[in-house]
Amino acid sequence: MTQSQKHVGEREPHDVSSDRPLISIVIPVFNEESNVERTYAELRRVTDELKDYRFEFLFTDNHSTDNTFALLSKIADKDPDVRIARFARNFGFQQSVLTGYRLARGAAAIQIDADLQDPPELFADFLRKWEEGHDVVVGVRRRRKEGLLLSQGRRSFYQLLAKLDGDHLIADAGDFRLIDRSMIERLRRIHDPHVYLRGLISSLARNQIGIPFDRSERKFGQSKFRLRGLTHMAFGGVMAHSSMPLRISFHIGLVVATGAVLLALSYFLLWLVSPESLPRGFTTTQILILFGIGLNSIFLGILGAYVGRIYDQVRQRPSIVIAHMVNFDEDIETAESRLQW
Repeated sequence: MTQSQKHVGEREPHDVSSDRPLISIVIPVFNEESNVERTYAELRRVTDELKDYRFEFLFTDNHSTDNTFALLSKIADKDPDVRIARFARNFGFQQSVLTGYRLARGAAAIQIDADLQDPPELFADFLRKWEEGHDVVVGVRRRRKEGLLLSQGRRSFYQLLAKLDGDHLIADAGDFRLIDRSMIERLRRIHDPHVYLRGLISSLARNQIGIPFDRSERKFGQSKFRLRGLTHMAFGGVMAHSSMPLRISFHIGLVVATGAVLLALSYFLLWLVSPESLPRGFTTTQILILFGIGLNSIFLGILGAYVGRIYDQVRQRPSIVIAHMVNFDEDIETAESRLQW
């Protein structure tokens, strides 16, 4: 299938002429065959109890290599409110969520992971705060079942990011959030190939609020964010919101250069006072040379990372490529043209 598909299934679509506002539930998935059916059933159960709203379920499949897309397609056959956008390759979690927001048709959109570690029962509280005038309502993780070291690492990262980018960032706030239509329209104007949505949405919000909750453990499947992925995302978040690594590189380089000058002066003074006591070996020289080369490599790497981001930005390549769309009223080309530059 290469074209957008629209199925008529057992469940009738919600009345689009209804006065009830449409809410988009955005669910990014990647190799979640053990979760998608449970996730859909739970989301449908929770949303069916919220009689004042209509809902659509927008799955963005980040090129899963298992049966995730096939299972979602079967669900979409029976429920026209389920829409699927499958990418041609894996474009990363952040782009998957951002694309889901951009494709959302609702007056507000709620993003939730397919593992259901974040409770869908919180939708009612999200919508209540949204009705009160908040354009961003984010779930704040009060407790989560993970190791002490990882938990402390997360807390330190959020504290660092808040110092770098301002106090608008809510500590321990994840990707479980509701955003208003006005925020969706702002995100449609963002074309950053290395977007960090948690910080970006907080920086664009006019009136955000956090709701504390306890995050449960993952029951099925494996998390796609291991230590390496979390480290990469944390470094990307710092680079997306601050030039601090470049400033640190400059200051460290300045300190090292100053130390080298002072060391050279001390050797010169020692040579003037007692030439015979001057060290004859080359160990000190070699250590200093290797230390300097190591620092230069680190600093060039940091500089290169920023330059690489600039390069990716000016190339203006499409942020995502869609391979299949299910239950959309437009074809792939039309949808992609709205998502790109």
